[in-house]
Amino acid sequence: MLTIKHLNGPQAGTEVSIDQSKDRIVFGRQLDCDVQFPPEETSVARHHFALVRKPSGAWTVELFGTPYVAIDGQPADNGQVVRGGVKIELGRIGGPALGVGITEDARTDNYLKTAGQAEAASPRQIATKASGMANVARALAAVAVIVAVGGGGFALYNYISTSRTTARLESAQKEFSEALAKEANLRIGAEARTHLNRATYHVELQDADQRVRGAGTAWVVGPNMLATNAHVAILREGIRPRERMIARAPGQNGQIYEVVEHKLHPGYTPFQAFLQSEARFGPSYRGGVDRLRGNGYDVALLRVSGTLPDADRLEIATTEELHGLAAGTPLATSGYPGERLTQSSGGSLGINPQQHLGVITSMTDMFHLPTAASMRQLVQHDLPATGGASGSPIIGPSGRVVALMNAINLVVVDGARTPSAALINYAQRADLVRDMLDGTAEQKLADARAYWRSIAESFISGNDIFPDNIVRSTRPGDNLAPRLIVDTKRTMNAKSGQRLTPKDQPGADDIYLNYAEIPLKLSPQTDYLFLVVAEGGSGFMQLLVDGNVVAQNKPTAYPFIACRLLTPAQQNTGNPEKPRGGCVFDAQQRVDGMRIQDSSNSPRDVELVVYNNRSVTDELAGATLTYTIRVYQWVTARQSSLQ
Repeated sequence: MLTIKHLNGPQAGTEVSIDQSKDRIVFGRQLDCDVQFPPEETSVARHHFALVRKPSGAWTVELFGTPYVAIDGQPADNGQVVRGGVKIELGRIGGPALGVGITEDARTDNYLKTAGQAEAASPRQIATKASGMANVARALAAVAVIVAVGGGGFALYNYISTSRTTARLESAQKEFSEALAKEANLRIGAEARTHLNRATYHVELQDADQRVRGAGTAWVVGPNMLATNAHVAILREGIRPRERMIARAPGQNGQIYEVVEHKLHPGYTPFQAFLQSEARFGPSYRGGVDRLRGNGYDVALLRVSGTLPDADRLEIATTEELHGLAAGTPLATSGYPGERLTQSSGGSLGINPQQHLGVITSMTDMFHLPTAASMRQLVQHDLPATGGASGSPIIGPSGRVVALMNAINLVVVDGARTPSAALINYAQRADLVRDMLDGTAEQKLADARAYWRSIAESFISGNDIFPDNIVRSTRPGDNLAPRLIVDTKRTMNAKSGQRLTPKDQPGADDIYLNYAEIPLKLSPQTDYLFLVVAEGGSGFMQLLVDGNVVAQNKPTAYPFIACRLLTPAQQNTGNPEKPRGGCVFDAQQRVDGMRIQDSSNSPRDVELVVYNNRSVTDELAGATLTYTIRVYQWVTARQSSLQ
């Protein structure tokens, strides 16, 4: 018979006798628990853990993910046998405590009582012991090396000692690895990890000649639906006639499904536009600055032709489980990393996912900042990843999906991306997928936008810094001041423009070309500054005089052209084939042009053309962006103050 006694708190001294017919006892604050705690006892989860009776009659621990359970002061293991007289603590050492009493039930048969059994060490005990052995072996190895340095007389001893130490080190490390594997089986069982592999599909792009390349990873969430990253799904925007995106099931000759529709999370493009519309900075040590960065809403759904196996479907973790995610939570992931890896691409022969185990290292909001549980949707972890793993499902101890792999920390070595040795990578919390499936994603976005703005208020906008710096840095003379003569806005959506296929670049994506024209009439023989503040962080500008391009710049968040507008006569260089430009920015060209006296000062036809050109797979290709166009005329400081 099982008896539970509360040892502290408002229920101290209370005993609960468990019905002998029950084989599973749940502990927690919820009303349906067998052993209940008061609602205000928040150290205890709603469903904290359970004791399960095995056919042998032994009671064992069933952990529910992150809620902490200790037995006699040591963290409990999943499946650990519980003996009578032990003390169980919940939430933390010193937290709500329970005493366990176990008496043997009367036997109803004539079989002799089972003899006492030897006890196997738990994976945690094995790991601790193996780790200690490994440390001792390393220390002995270090001592052996030091002795060897002392002189040749100890060389033979050093060889024997080092050989033995190496063997012990290898044995300890092997035992340690085996212990970790057993620990993984307890934390995230073999059945859950087998299901994870089965549910993980390879996303590929297939060209008109049936050649494929990997695009990412996806996993089954419905009869004809896969979940992945938005930055993977958006690659489907780049397919041309007779090309397609496919999803390949794992294993030899895995079934192929064509992706017939993709849907990005409604927050993906707006969040990218918010981040890139203007740089935001905060003060840092000794006058430095920290830029506000973010990583969010990078999830999408892929609808495929045909019906996916129901046995492959992965379940998304409950809200309570997701809000309970914390540093140290065990994780497992399967996916198809491929960047810079030595492997074979079998194509129709099949492909197997790679599986890794790890833990959460931190939970933050999408700006990498601490926040309330509801907004902690950026999962930081130590699971290894590289290109191709994007979209991989990450499961927790329950076997349900808690996140989608989406980004890594990396360094560039010899022009190639290499994962950072810090091994801190990123994933999107899985409720973002659930919001898309149940149709609440758009509704929740309004509150999310308000949260973005509240974070941005703590930073300084680059739009308040860089345009003024550009104006000051382009002043052509100390006695001159800028006079704003044009201040207008244009909105452009790259996707509503013309789609073009780059020539002589067979591997490049198509691009969208969209532009806005701003015609002007400006007086010559004076200096001008043409400046664009480009939402989305990328604007390209051309300046035309009398229909001829005289200047242009590279795409940037603040493209500008500073030049002196000349009269037609001042463009004359004496060489009809090489006239000066209508607006010159070279200092010598300015001086040489103005040496030509010209009393006519008729306004000239000047046109600014502002472009929003983007790859069809660009995250902002479908965003409607605002471009602010400003034209300054440089006048004497007195004129500027009067006007």
